Amino acid sequence: MKKKSRLKVHQKVGLIIGGVVLLVLGTLSGIMVDGYLYGKDYRPNIASKVDIEHTSEIKTMKAVGRGIYDENGNRFDIKGVNFGNWLFCEGWMTINSIGPILNDDGTYKKVNGDGIVEEYEEMYQEEVDAILQERFTKEQLDTLYDAYYSSYCTEVDFKNIKSIGLNTIRLPMYYRNFMEGPDEQLVMKEKPFERLDWFLEMAKKYDLRVILDMHGVVGGQSGYEHSGTRDIDFWDNKVYQDEMCTLWKEIAKHYVTPISEGGRSDLSSTILAFDLVNEPVNRNTPSTGKKQWDVMDKMYDAIREVNKEHIVCIEGVWFFTSDPDPKKYGWENIMYQYHFYNWQENLVSNECVYDFNWATLSMADYDVPKYIGEFTFFDKEDNWIKWLNKYDEMGFGWTFWSYKTISVGWWDSSWGLAVQKMHLYNKDGVNYQDDVLKLDLRTASYEEILDAWSKEKTDDLSTPDVHEGPYRFDGVMYKVMNRYFNQK
Repeated sequence: MKKKSRLKVHQKVGLIIGGVVLLVLGTLSGIMVDGYLYGKDYRPNIASKVDIEHTSEIKTMKAVGRGIYDENGNRFDIKGVNFGNWLFCEGWMTINSIGPILNDDGTYKKVNGDGIVEEYEEMYQEEVDAILQERFTKEQLDTLYDAYYSSYCTEVDFKNIKSIGLNTIRLPMYYRNFMEGPDEQLVMKEKPFERLDWFLEMAKKYDLRVILDMHGVVGGQSGYEHSGTRDIDFWDNKVYQDEMCTLWKEIAKHYVTPISEGGRSDLSSTILAFDLVNEPVNRNTPSTGKKQWDVMDKMYDAIREVNKEHIVCIEGVWFFTSDPDPKKYGWENIMYQYHFYNWQENLVSNECVYDFNWATLSMADYDVPKYIGEFTFFDKEDNWIKWLNKYDEMGFGWTFWSYKTISVGWWDSSWGLAVQKMHLYNKDGVNYQDDVLKLDLRTASYEEILDAWSKEKTDDLSTPDVHEGPYRFDGVMYKVMNRYFNQK
């Protein structure tokens, strides 16, 4: 009698692993096919005009079905840009630093062929504030920041954005633009909205709409550099949540209150939406979840106590299947926002990434407008044109990242419409005292910082031969926008 053939242990393990792999691949294939079909066929029925019912004398933009409409009921397709690094700094975008990244032997971690030091320590807004507060008086700090704010953003920038063909600005903000005191006992500043009022006045003058984006909340929402702090305490701290509810309530009230009563209701129609929290996800978790939705619901309710007119924009990252049905929370007049980044563009095609994005969107496809608040296609001009057209076909509004940035080497000119190319050429990779580096806020003198921060202006596109500042329109992003709008 023949012996039964028995599989050895390693063969059984191999079969199990193989089965799991096949199951995963089959599931992924199904997801990708679903995503491809969703992207191919998704064409929402967005009317060109609707009847808008305003519940007060304040007339604002509205979300109706899957469309955005202006105060007169005309369809409004968001085509815009983020104005990052003005009210809220991100280290890689700025001329400032807290020092280059060094190897153990004191040499620079990364230097390119031109001797340009390319990698600097992460620079969080909270840490920048602490460094400067330790070094300078309050009067000096006020002078420094006034110089920076009034130089980095001027009327010319609004004129430029309009002339390119864009119609919307997403403005990243930080809670300390409006509040002061210890994080546990924050109060509103004496004139919290003075600078924001000016920004909206300029936007209104050039017929631009503005999405107010709370990029950094008290306690930190994610722990990433762009949240302003390394902490991730916001989602579990009721005091911090209540403070952000207070802030959003004050902002929402200010822009529906008449000038005669201290508000700026004359700017209400310039505001497109209140964007509650940028990228609301703990960096240690894969996507926005119930904890985040519940907290954002509190902020939504705080806004609606004083302002039922403006659109509220609610973000979900990075897997969109978790986006809740708005009916669950009773959300009305809202817009859902997504951020699309393919950080492995050289390894994974945009088609694959977007098919996956479309698939996850299809699993949470509610009757609300969809808006891509941040994205890039790096230096691939044809990809930019292809996917911008795709967004338009699918009825998605968009604001790319960002209007202004710097380039110190490997960061190319695809991250900003206006780019300051910092020619920080050095002899070699040795840490010499006289090497040319970004402005180090730990050691630069008050006069050096004031001088640098006073020279952050952008070129005026209407006078290309006149250079009032170091930011030029000669990079990938500017070429892409010209191509895109010339085809329309």
